[in-house]
Amino acid sequence: MKKQISQKKEGSALMLTLFILSAVMLIVMGGAATITAGLKSGRHQAHSTRAYFAAEAGAERLLYEIRKNGTFVDVNDAGTENVFGTTTLSNGAEYIVNYDSFPPFVFTSIGGFLETQRSVEVRF
Repeated sequence: MKKQISQKKEGSALMLTLFILSAVMLIVMGGAATITAGLKSGRHQAHSTRAYFAAEAGAERLLYEIRKNGTFVDVNDAGTENVFGTTTLSNGAEYIVNYDSFPPFVFTSIGGFLETQRSVEVRF
């Protein structure tokens, strides 16, 4: 008696192909999601850096004005917001400087770029 080696398995190649393609698609979609998240994070970091350096520019302007004029504001002006007005830089970032308290003198420079804000505090 002969044993039949070949059995009819119609469609098994198609099913195997579908499983392999599904696995590849899941891997590609996961990689795409990871790359997209990394790109968004990098964009937010770039915006944060611009906002921080705008805040630094405001602090440097404040220190320049104090050194140039000897003094900047009257001690009774504590709580003054937006000492220089809103200043927009050439890269699109902007900063404002607030006079917070006396003594010691505390100024807060707030830099912004798009929806990101960073601040720097100057005390002396």
